[in-house]
Amino acid sequence: MAKVVTMKDIADSLGISKATVSLAFNSPEKIKSETHKKIMDKARELEYLPNPAAKRLSIGKNYTVGFLLPQSISRSLDNPYAVEVLKGIGAECEKRGYTVLIIPPLKSSIRDALMNAAVDGIIAMGVRFTGSIKDVLMRRHIPAVSIDGRKSDGINSINIDDESAAYEQMKYVLGHGHRNILVIELGRDEYDQAECDEDSTGERRLKGYGRALKEAGLSIDDVKRITCTPGIEDGKRAFEKYYDLYKPTAIISMSDAVAFGIIKKAREKGIGIPKDLSIIGFDGLSENYFDFTLSTVRQPAYEKGSKAAELLFSAMDDDGIRGKSIYVDYCLIEGESVRSI
Repeated sequence: MAKVVTMKDIADSLGISKATVSLAFNSPEKIKSETHKKIMDKARELEYLPNPAAKRLSIGKNYTVGFLLPQSISRSLDNPYAVEVLKGIGAECEKRGYTVLIIPPLKSSIRDALMNAAVDGIIAMGVRFTGSIKDVLMRRHIPAVSIDGRKSDGINSINIDDESAAYEQMKYVLGHGHRNILVIELGRDEYDQAECDEDSTGERRLKGYGRALKEAGLSIDDVKRITCTPGIEDGKRAFEKYYDLYKPTAIISMSDAVAFGIIKKAREKGIGIPKDLSIIGFDGLSENYFDFTLSTVRQPAYEKGSKAAELLFSAMDDDGIRGKSIYVDYCLIEGESVRSI
């Protein structure tokens, strides 16, 4: 096996210090141009390959942004919304010469995942920033931005007005005459042990549903409610488990991915959409999935990702940026998956 050439080998062959060789690779402006050329020529002659990890350690930067997820990679990326967010993050990082590292919980621990991630900043999606998580960020001096986060976390965030969006979603279904409604909420992640999370995305949307129901002379207790992880396969399983049990005329899903899974499984069983079952999703990612347009609340997933990255880079440049909230627009898409009864 060939010997690995090191900076010391270059230094010894030229009769100079290792520190001078290090400067040639990391801060060439600090040495004479003739010395720099001599070192680079010798490095090529010896076929020296710089160690990226060592270079990052020497300059104190990883040139990597972490995308922190609340579930495993396979489950998270089963949701097209998460994929679009990731594309937005990636596009902004590429402009600045940064890579993106996807970080799922490590052995069901978000804290442990953060402790071991070689990143300069964190963009989290749907993650609750507990005291232990914020402690790790503070100790490592890592700035963070939350997508679909909570105001109570005190973290820079990118959101939509979830309560108002959900209000419009429920009002749209009620306006088509539906009263036998099944609401599919966002499921809590396995790592999150909080007994109550009144500031979560799901809870904000439930408030919107409750407001629309109250205007119709109903309450949140007048609709069936289940929770579901936002993935296509999860939607299929939810349909199998609950459709025959509740026989709703309409399903309101907090996730397009869940709606996709429900539609796929309903079609397998010969249940027509919207002839036999109306359904409305949330995210606005339905264009290329079916031969009809899914009624949904469209939120700009790609824009959320890119704006989150922009805000993170601003926070990395200015450590004083904390708790800044940016809201992006949403819109209700009146598709073909909800019919009047």
